[in-house]
Amino acid sequence: MDESRAYLSDSRPRFRPPSAADLCTPVPCMTADETNEKVLEVFTRHRDLISLPVVEGNRPIGLINRSIFLSQFSKPFRMELYGKKSCIAFMDKEPLVVDASTDIDTLTVKTVEYGEKALTDGFIITREGLFAGVGNGLQLMRAVADMQVARNRQIMHSIEYASVIQQSLLRSSRDSLARACPGADLVWEPRDVVGGDFYQFSQDGDGWFATVADCTGHGVPGAFMTLIATSSLSQAIKEHGPRDPAALLGHVNRSVKQMLGQLDGKDGTPGSDDGLDAACFWFEPAHRRLRFAGARLALFVLRPGAEAVEVLDGQRKGVGYVDSEFDFAWNNIDLELPAATLVFVTTDGLIDQVGGPRGITFGKKRVRELLLEQAGRTPAEINRALLAALQAWQGEHHRRDDLTFFCFRT
Repeated sequence: MDESRAYLSDSRPRFRPPSAADLCTPVPCMTADETNEKVLEVFTRHRDLISLPVVEGNRPIGLINRSIFLSQFSKPFRMELYGKKSCIAFMDKEPLVVDASTDIDTLTVKTVEYGEKALTDGFIITREGLFAGVGNGLQLMRAVADMQVARNRQIMHSIEYASVIQQSLLRSSRDSLARACPGADLVWEPRDVVGGDFYQFSQDGDGWFATVADCTGHGVPGAFMTLIATSSLSQAIKEHGPRDPAALLGHVNRSVKQMLGQLDGKDGTPGSDDGLDAACFWFEPAHRRLRFAGARLALFVLRPGAEAVEVLDGQRKGVGYVDSEFDFAWNNIDLELPAATLVFVTTDGLIDQVGGPRGITFGKKRVRELLLEQAGRTPAEINRALLAALQAWQGEHHRRDDLTFFCFRT
């Protein structure tokens, strides 16, 4: 059996959804013609009994709370006055009554609607209208907690497998990069198990194309957006080729806006304003020509012997968002790069990470300084140094975003 089929088989529900029947505890019950003396006798004999059901013809008509009953009968002359009278005198005539088939979610809602007494007194459980037993609030809370644990486990199992799928989709790009530029190095670390950052590399004739992008959101929503964005970008490359990054951004912009209905300043679904920031470039190794287009992401360039890192900022317009015009045109920037030039691109997970003694962002300035300090090292060594610096900067602060950065030499 292949891995995907094994997962599908493994992902079926492994437990029967619990119901009120799972909480049903058989207990003694009273009839309307039995006395309060009898109730006292039953409570004395069954010290763990919280409430005592009252039935008529085996159909429940009320519930006697132990604490309330004993509190009343501890008062002077109560036994003399009420001992021989019917037990319905101290009975709650409107207890919560549920069928054994009621699922736990529905039972929880009903219990909350009934208020505190359903949690403290418990509730009566019936089968086809006839008394079956009782359940109590502590049992219900345990069942809800167990269900939540089981659901979380299933959700995490699904997300973990989604991570396998996401990494599988990205693997072909890593393979293309390894063939096109063996010395390049890439870091991709989702903040959660799956993430909203993605990368795409492909070869074509005398050059290769690269994209590093940051989609809206983290985790599962972000991962869904990467599927939309990568599909759109692949289609754009198929139609236009990889040599015009600006045209590719325009194509993806139109595609995302159409898919999500984010047209004419109106979003297709309530609250929908999704898209991506991206840095795209085409590189021809033989001529060391690079053509770059950016949507809110920058390209860092360090030429051999230079005393400063150049930063080519992307245009301040995201791809696919509600406020991104349908026909917005990004611009290409053409560069002639000498041999051994260092090229670096990152999503904002690196730049915007909060840390340090004052709790401020890592920032582009620190990226430039670190690239300059590490100028003589390999791309892999530079990326490891950046990761170490980021981790030290972050300290005990929470990771804010997915993290992707890429480094190579011409």
